[in-house]
Amino acid sequence: MITTPLYQHVYQELRRRVDSRAYPQGTSLPSEANLEKEFGVSLITIRRAIHELELDGLVVRQQGRGNFVRDEPRNGVVIGLSNFTSLVADGRLRLVRTLLVDDMVPAPGEIAEKLGVQPQSMLRHLVRLDCEGGAPLSVDQVFMPPVLASRVDRQMAASPLFLHLWQQRSGIHLVRTEFHITAGAPKEEDQRLLLIGPEVPLLITDELIVDASGRPAVCVQSRYRADRCQLSGVATLVQRRTKQGPIGE
Repeated sequence: MITTPLYQHVYQELRRRVDSRAYPQGTSLPSEANLEKEFGVSLITIRRAIHELELDGLVVRQQGRGNFVRDEPRNGVVIGLSNFTSLVADGRLRLVRTLLVDDMVPAPGEIAEKLGVQPQSMLRHLVRLDCEGGAPLSVDQVFMPPVLASRVDRQMAASPLFLHLWQQRSGIHLVRTEFHITAGAPKEEDQRLLLIGPEVPLLITDELIVDASGRPAVCVQSRYRADRCQLSGVATLVQRRTKQGPIGE
């Protein structure tokens, strides 16, 4: 017999109140202490239920003020390009990943150049589908030199925590990701996997991930449904010396 966790009961009731406008947009939820008394559960359970509402894009936490119903529900799932693994590990990004392909392929010319290998040399090739809330969100392709991919098993390859687990097992230390982001139309295979029509645009990221020695370690090409995703990131500003003097960038 499967029992529903307590936080789910609280979450479902709070979600009903938000959806029915019992808690109107822009207003605060009752304090966590008052909800704790009302539902007769622990403060940890209340915070977990509210966290689920945050993940749904319905509630926003304001430091020192409380939890507020958003004026407008968040538009789509936010994918953090600079903190993807942390979002997954913390439960802020709830993904189910399916490994569709795991094989060896000759390196396409552009991928071979990025990874610093000979064209047509064999690479480990993964294709993975990410779903959120039961609906397809993105599909990606991963290319890895066999010497670096040798410790990647199928379970690891299918995990949203893939990069973290790979570093743990192999001892490799990944230090930098180079991004190239474009928009494009879905190919027939994209439409089939992502359950979309040709009119739905894609956000396409091309990542080259580099280890501590400066060696290219893996290429990841991801295709996100633009109707369900927002891409975000954080850049660290640094000072560089130029002929015009120090410049922050």
